[in-house]
Amino acid sequence: MGRTSIKNKLILSFLLLLLIVMVVVGVVNRMANDFYLAQAISTALALVSGIVFGSIFSRSLVRRLNNLSNAARKISTGDLRGQIPLLSKDEVRDLEEMFTMMLDDLRALISAMKNVFSQIQGTNASFTELIKEVLANSQEIDQSAMAIIKCSEEQALIVQKTSLRLDNGLTQMDEMVRQSAETVSKISEAIVRTEKGEENARETLNHLENVLNQMVEYVQPIYSLAQKVEKVKVVVNIIDGIAQKTDLLSLNASIEATRSGELGKGFALVADEIRTMAENSKHSSQQIEKMVEGILQDNKAVMESLEKSQAGINKGREIIHGIVETFGEMLSGVKDIYAEVKEIEEVTSAQVNQIRGLLSHFQELSQLAHKNVVFTQKTNIATKKQEEDMKEIANAMKSLNTLSENMMDTQRRFRLPAE
Repeated sequence: MGRTSIKNKLILSFLLLLLIVMVVVGVVNRMANDFYLAQAISTALALVSGIVFGSIFSRSLVRRLNNLSNAARKISTGDLRGQIPLLSKDEVRDLEEMFTMMLDDLRALISAMKNVFSQIQGTNASFTELIKEVLANSQEIDQSAMAIIKCSEEQALIVQKTSLRLDNGLTQMDEMVRQSAETVSKISEAIVRTEKGEENARETLNHLENVLNQMVEYVQPIYSLAQKVEKVKVVVNIIDGIAQKTDLLSLNASIEATRSGELGKGFALVADEIRTMAENSKHSSQQIEKMVEGILQDNKAVMESLEKSQAGINKGREIIHGIVETFGEMLSGVKDIYAEVKEIEEVTSAQVNQIRGLLSHFQELSQLAHKNVVFTQKTNIATKKQEEDMKEIANAMKSLNTLSENMMDTQRRFRLPAE
């Protein structure tokens, strides 16, 4: 059914009132000849008609407005269970529909507020538990971070001590390398000197061999001299025998001269000369024998000395041979020592380089440990800040919970149809 506006109703009512007035005026004019009476009756009838039509129109409008007013009063008290009747067919119908839409929106808003409150309550409870867990985790993280900081500081201290010890060890090993290099140089010099000593010993041995050979050559004449002296001794013995025989001959000649008397004087003189010559020969042979004995003794002493010298020289030869062999063994040993010391030097140098690399790694590890301490401290600070933020969030959640409870208290004033 179509709507009729209040404006149209007023116009129609006014036109109807005019029509009634005109009809009444016409009827009164026909029925009464008095003009003023007709005007008075027309006016009275017009007023009565206006009052009747106005009362009817105003009663309908007031009744509908009262319905809206009562509905608004109930809504203001929180009672949303009622329904706004749609009785009007004019502009008031728009107001009724707007009130109905407002009531539906309020119901939806209150329902949404209840749902939001329930969700806020659930979310608040979940978030509170989550905050508790986060705070507990933050405390655990804080404790772990403190433990990590302590361990990192200890690790950094250990790494620093190890680096210091490695540095000291490197200094000592550098000194060892330097000493090894000096030892290698000295051993190299010792090798040269040992080789020179071996060469000198060999030259000495060769010279001694030459000396021994020369002594052998020199000894041969001495041995020959001894043999010749023995022959001289034999000759002296022969001379001594001849002297004895000559002496015996002179004795016989003297005896014969004595027997001959004067005739034998010349023979006696010859016998004296022969005796004198025999005595001289005997004396000379004795002296020669003494000289030969002296020569033989000297020769024997020389031979003994030569034999001792030969034994000493042989011993010296053996000693020099031993010295040469010792020099050879020393040279071999020194070369072995040189090779071992050289290898030790190379190994020590390689170890020094490796330890330098290890020291570099330890220094990097120390830097990483220091960075780890710094990062862990930052993490600890961030964790504490997060804990403070979570506490602030918890306080905000408490405030939100308080606000939601206040909102729920406000919402409880409203009663929905389902209630």
